[in-house]
Amino acid sequence: MKKGKLVFLVLTLAMSLVLAACGNTPQETFTKSVDKASKPADQSTTTIGFKVDELPATLKADQTGVMLDGLSLKMTVANDQKAQKTATTIAVKTAGLVNLDVNLDLLVDAKAEKVYFPLADLYDDKGNLTALLDQVTGGMFSQIKKENPDLATKYVEVTSLAEDLSGTEAKKEAADSKEVEKASKDLSKKVTKTVNDYFNSLPEDRFTENDNGDVTVKLTQDDITKLATNLSKLLDDKDVKADLKTIFEANGVSADEFDKQFDSMKKSIDDAIQKMKKDSKAKITVDVTITPDKDDNIKNMTMKVKITETDKDKPETLGFTMTLKTTDSAKLPKFPSSSDVISTEQLQKIISESTASYYKSLYGNDSTSDDSTTIE
Repeated sequence: MKKGKLVFLVLTLAMSLVLAACGNTPQETFTKSVDKASKPADQSTTTIGFKVDELPATLKADQTGVMLDGLSLKMTVANDQKAQKTATTIAVKTAGLVNLDVNLDLLVDAKAEKVYFPLADLYDDKGNLTALLDQVTGGMFSQIKKENPDLATKYVEVTSLAEDLSGTEAKKEAADSKEVEKASKDLSKKVTKTVNDYFNSLPEDRFTENDNGDVTVKLTQDDITKLATNLSKLLDDKDVKADLKTIFEANGVSADEFDKQFDSMKKSIDDAIQKMKKDSKAKITVDVTITPDKDDNIKNMTMKVKITETDKDKPETLGFTMTLKTTDSAKLPKFPSSSDVISTEQLQKIISESTASYYKSLYGNDSTSDDSTTIE
């Protein structure tokens, strides 16, 4: 099933809804909730889920596609806008030929421009991360953990580590945090308006509400094409491009790199739209369900996507579900102090000594240094 561009387009639309989300009729309730969700509280926790429900046989037979079999991903982001701190937890599982069960955390201090990774994640044996890393290192990873139990309380500052290992300093543009915040809010407003304008243009009977207050709209392939076209036109707005540029440059992307990435993104979306318009052998449906709270904020959102290829003797379907759950509160873990952060030099020394110890245990090389490293 060669539907890569169609999947890309549907995911782009899905993320647009997430961004819009990042005495009424069902239609009014739906659009009002989407609009309010674009104005997050000072503290919020958002959980985004992605799960592959159905994988066609042709993808299961593909070496790359098989990694999608049984894939589920959950990302929880706790954000405190005033403190400018974010805690993100990512959980990835697969049930196919490649078996993954991994949980990773990142702590972002935007004000200090620091990103921390807790090494405790590498010492948590609930998943199979240790087994996977042992496969790659021939068992050396477990040796490092065994010889350095104190590392479990330490953190790595990801930006500095990347700079040290690459030998180059990351290019940092002087960015006004207020400008970035304004650009993000302006962009969110425009995406939300574009999405809501389309939903408001639909007949009211396209929206249904059940006894629990869940509001559902079923989008057809024609809906997706039209909505994607509207979002693509939004990228032609010079103010939208300027907002994106502000956000990208604040994250270290140069002006030239941004122009290339922007043009590539625009072309990919436009190509996918044209392919969808011409492809009469693929049927795409997207069911969007929103559960609003008493204040019409989005409490939960579910998007069930099905892409069916009908030009085969036996039609094949790729199905996946995206979920969004939000709360107006955030529980952030304690951020590390400078003494909790291990330097690249310390980390490299520990790895070097553990590697030497590992090979010494295998080959009995007495000439191998056995100096120990103390983690302060």
